[in-house]
Parts: sequence; C-alpha cells; structure tokens
Amino acid sequence: MRATPAAPPAALLLASLLAGCGGPARIELEPGSVKLFGRGQSATLHATPREKSGRPVPSAICAWSSSDAGVVTATGRHNQATVTSVAPGTATVTCTIGSLKAEVVAAVRVVARVAVALEKAELVRSDESRPLALPVQVFDDQGAPVVGRLAFTRCESEEVCRGDPRGQLWAVGAGTTTATVEVEGIKVTLPVTVKDDRTEATRPKVLKKGYMEDLEKEVRLRQAAEAAAEAKAAKAAAKP
Repeated sequence: MRATPAAPPAALLLASLLAGCGGPARIELEPGSVKLFGRGQSATLHATPREKSGRPVPSAICAWSSSDAGVVTATGRHNQATVTSVAPGTATVTCTIGSLKAEVVAAVRVVARVAVALEKAELVRSDESRPLALPVQVFDDQGAPVVGRLAFTRCESEEVCRGDPRGQLWAVGAGTTTATVEVEGIKVTLPVTVKDDRTEATRPKVLKKGYMEDLEKEVRLRQAAEAAAEAKAAKAAAKP
C-alpha cells in the first residue's frame, strides 16, 4: 500500500503561495510619521505590502513592534496597528513581513511649561461683566510652542475673582488675590487686582451699622401709631 506524503506546514504553504504570486517586495506605511501629545493618546498605522510591480499583496501580514515600549506601544491585527503613547520620547514602530521591514518614527510630547505674558492681572468690575482673557503660552518638553490646549484658571479668593476652563478671569469684587493657570497638570500663578467701578444701580447696598435696629424701631412706632388710631376710632364710635 502506498504511503500518503505528510501535508506541508502552514508556514511553508504561505511561503509557497507568496513565492508563486511574486510575494511583497516592499512595504508602504501610512502615515509616514506619528506625533502624539500627552500620555494615553493613540494613532493608527496602515501597512500595504506591494509586489515589484506595485500590486498590493493583502495576504502578506505584518508583525508589529516598538523599539521602546516605554515610549509607545504598537498593537494590531493584520496590516493595521494602533500606536499608543506611554511617556515622552521617540521610538520606532516596525512592520515586519519575512525579511522585509518598514519603519515609522513615533514621537511623544507633553506639556512641560506654562507661562502668562502678564506680570499681573488687573480687572475692573463694571456694570456689564466681562472676562479678561489671559495670554497663556504653553511649551512642550522640547521647548516648542504648543497650541490648542485648554487652560483652566481659578482664583484663591472667589470674592475677588473667578476663573473658567478657557483661560479667563472674571472680576467679582474689589481686592487683591492670586490666580492659578493650569494646563495638563502644569501650573503657574500670578497676582490679581480688581477695581470695583460699578454704579449705584448695580453696586450691592452696604448696610450701615445699627440699620436693623433702626428698622425695628420704625416698625414699632408705626404699629403704635396704628393702634392709637384704632383706639381713638373705637372710642369715638362708642359715644351716644
């Protein structure tokens, strides 16, 4: 009886298949570089293996890796990977298919310094409340300017001013305090002075000392006068 030859391993079948169709000659990665800002951010990489003729080879599958998993990780299925930031730095993400490799540089940056282009904030509390937009400057760990980051502000004394999540300060009442500006955990403080320039129409009324006692005395006198008037009227009505 004739013996049946053993089936070749799956890896040999794949190699044979790739060889039969020419196999990939190069790998294209998109995008050509990755820049992530902050920890836990992610980007998607897509690999396209191609023959010498330029025709795609979708059956050729990438093995993804990162040169420094402490900076970025690279995980993916087939020819698409997710690159996730871990810490500031630079690493290389590689797609490997057999002896072919394609690489992309991934850089991770974080906010390292926050500055306000004012020595102090001077606000005016007027009849129409308007905020002061602080000129906040943000820089990454390489000293490069960063745009589009949210600046949270808050005042030490909210009786003097209040902050918001848009890098603004709002005047509340006359006085001095300090304001803190925070961008992604990095903080800077500056002094704040508020001048109250409201008119009598909108300025809160200040109660003088003894105001409540005077008010109570006035009420008692009015009540006594009303009682006396009622007694007089009753007496007049009782006369024949």
